[in-house]
Amino acid sequence: MNVLDFKAMERAMNILWELLRHAWAVLGEMAPWVLGGFAVAGVLSLWLNARAVREHFGGGRFGAILKAVALGVPLPVCSCGVIPLGASLRKHGAGKGATAAFVMSTPQTGVDSIAVTFGMMGGLFAVFRPLAALVSGVACGLAVEALDGDGPSAANLKEPEIEAETRPWWTRVFHNGFVVLPRSVGGALVLGALVSAAVMALVPENFVAERIANPLLQMVLTLAIGIPMYVCSTAAVPFALGLLAAGLSPGAAMTFLVAGPGVSASTVLAVWKLLGARATAVYAAVLALCAIGFGLLVQALLPPGWAPPGARLVDAHAHCATGLPWNVHLQAAALLAVLAWAKWGPRKSAHA
Repeated sequence: MNVLDFKAMERAMNILWELLRHAWAVLGEMAPWVLGGFAVAGVLSLWLNARAVREHFGGGRFGAILKAVALGVPLPVCSCGVIPLGASLRKHGAGKGATAAFVMSTPQTGVDSIAVTFGMMGGLFAVFRPLAALVSGVACGLAVEALDGDGPSAANLKEPEIEAETRPWWTRVFHNGFVVLPRSVGGALVLGALVSAAVMALVPENFVAERIANPLLQMVLTLAIGIPMYVCSTAAVPFALGLLAAGLSPGAAMTFLVAGPGVSASTVLAVWKLLGARATAVYAAVLALCAIGFGLLVQALLPPGWAPPGARLVDAHAHCATGLPWNVHLQAAALLAVLAWAKWGPRKSAHA
């Protein structure tokens, strides 16, 4: 092997290491949210039976979609944590529109992220984030129902739930939350983490701001970067401040605050699995239009020279630090252990 071949191999190994390092960091960062989502979904399974879900979230009625959005907007759940909750709704009979509305609106904001947004980015952003979640969730639900409405309900596949209800409540919570749902979405979570890691590792720092000055083009490119990347609604705030510090427009930051938390590669893959290809295309298109629309609105309303309240408080690239805290390693290992157990562990029931 000559020197050039050795250097090429060394560069390839360095890139691979960066991808794996970022993927591990993403898994560690999202692990508490995902595991929390699994736990909440397990608890919800105690009352989210097929009859209750069909009554409140079934079909394509506007009321069902509005209820799904009203339930989702205040919940402090990220784009990965919402996957098990959306899967639970769908498996129990929620309509495609209501499921899509819930999955889109929930991760964009929550009571915690609204408070952080107000303190670090000001009142306009704090108001527009939940408003964007509301508008995009309802629009997505209606669009999915109009273009790809439900045929036979997915709940037809959920008859074994009757048998599960005979077991103790804590057994049902654990089984539904940490076996059934991780088994159905675990592959999408891991693949999504790898895609997110590729974006973080391969897109150079300040790449957009140094080359694109037009605010609308910045929004489009920020959207393209934000959609596959995993970031929760609260963590998106310092990231958006970093975009502003790098020279991007407030509208581009708002676009990221909608698109970044609103979807990730994991979410897209999970929506594809839950709702199908057409609904996934509608989901992505509605999110993109709403992210750009609210970005343009913010860009028009804020005066020239505006600066966010928290501009001096954030290290824009702290999320890229080489060293990871010990708890991040522990969280990533715990998440992978749960997914592996759900996938390959002992199965007590053929219906699990």
